Amino acid sequence: MVNNKVITIPEREYQSITQHQIFLEKELAFLRKIVLGTEEDFIRPAILRRWERISHALDQGKGYSFASVKEMKNWLKKI
Repeated sequence: MVNNKVITIPEREYQSITQHQIFLEKELAFLRKIVLGTEEDFIRPAILRRWERISHALDQGKGYSFASVKEMKNWLKKI
């Protein structure tokens, strides 16, 4: 059963959230291009599965938020 709740947030906050989502989707697309351009044989299957789980979570509306660009870059390095 899906629980549909309506949450009211300020328009500025909503725009900020959507801008972050657009930015993350662009970053993910960039990473996919790098991965597809690289020999996939050199990438461990466990890492590919992890990237797919992250991608699937983003597709479902789950996501990550970062306080700074540095924090995001550190997260990307850990992937």
